[in-house]
Amino acid sequence: MLCEHCDEVYDRTLMAPGASYYCSRCGSRLAKGSILSTSAWLAWTLTAACLFVFANTFPVALISFDGLNSEATVWQSISALAQGPGTPMAIAAGIVIIGIPGFQIALLLWMLSFAALGKPCPYFVATMRCLHFSRPWGMTEVFLLGVLVAIVKLSSYLHIVVGAGIISIALLAPLMVVITKHDTEDLWRLYEGRQ
Repeated sequence: MLCEHCDEVYDRTLMAPGASYYCSRCGSRLAKGSILSTSAWLAWTLTAACLFVFANTFPVALISFDGLNSEATVWQSISALAQGPGTPMAIAAGIVIIGIPGFQIALLLWMLSFAALGKPCPYFVATMRCLHFSRPWGMTEVFLLGVLVAIVKLSSYLHIVVGAGIISIALLAPLMVVITKHDTEDLWRLYEGRQ
């Protein structure tokens, strides 16, 4: 194990669940023992996949004004933004709100389905690199905050009913943090044991 801050090298040991291990030289955290088993992590990831589908297929809000009703899903909102000069913003929003979280969930499902069977997945190292690179770019919680601010601001002018899409996003945002920030030490140990 290598300390990211001072490059001190440690022997990799079996970690107790929930225990944190710190560098003796600089005091930074080296690793944290996994609280979730691989099967539980896979179950949370499957739940996130279902919520991701719900968040992108159900309407975010129903807006009423003088008898006219309108509702839109996340996909419809992004495509409407792309119809004018906001195309670059729509592309960026589509990538960080839909593309990256979907990519992360797919990678985790791929990796964890093999790990639940006791085998490392094919292309394990490349998969881990892609997952590590994509971690800062999934912005589901930022999108949720933006939608909630917009709903509060617009509710003084229009009648807005929160849809199932926003509820799914509200449940998905903290779940994405849990499944993408989970310690991968057990997966690396499984991979190294098969080499």
